[in-house]
Amino acid sequence: MSLYESTKELHHACEAHPVGQRMVSGAITPHEWADWLWAMRVIHSVIDDAVPEHMSRDRALSTDLDLLVQARPSKSALLFAGSLVGIDCQGAAYVLHGAHRSGGRVLAPKMAKRGLPTAHTTYKYPEIAQGWILDVRSKVELVDQAKNTFHCLLSVMDEIESRSL
Repeated sequence: MSLYESTKELHHACEAHPVGQRMVSGAITPHEWADWLWAMRVIHSVIDDAVPEHMSRDRALSTDLDLLVQARPSKSALLFAGSLVGIDCQGAAYVLHGAHRSGGRVLAPKMAKRGLPTAHTTYKYPEIAQGWILDVRSKVELVDQAKNTFHCLLSVMDEIESRSL
């Protein structure tokens, strides 16, 4: 079973989450978007060593965050990123880069209409990035890490949602 098939349920859970629904509909607030991107940047600060340099998202996420209100930190993202230090992070990288590549094509136009930045969804070599994602998809030994990444994303969404209430 591929990483995609093994994590499909969790992917759908992220889309069904109230914060995920606001992202999909383009109704997310600038504060929520900043908080989400901050969490992504924290995780990318660890996992980007697992991908080719041209796929690194740090600079693009920094650019996006510079255009937004100040983000509120995510404890879930910090804890998860800390758990990845010093280990192979391809499972986590698969989830985040897959989200930026696939989800980004859907979300970026909606966010742009709202004036929210999406530089992190644009890759210098999109075909090569997609090839990397597809290659990693077959590595079943990464299933647990990929699932844990989705659980982290759901926790980040819960944090964002709790601030919105």
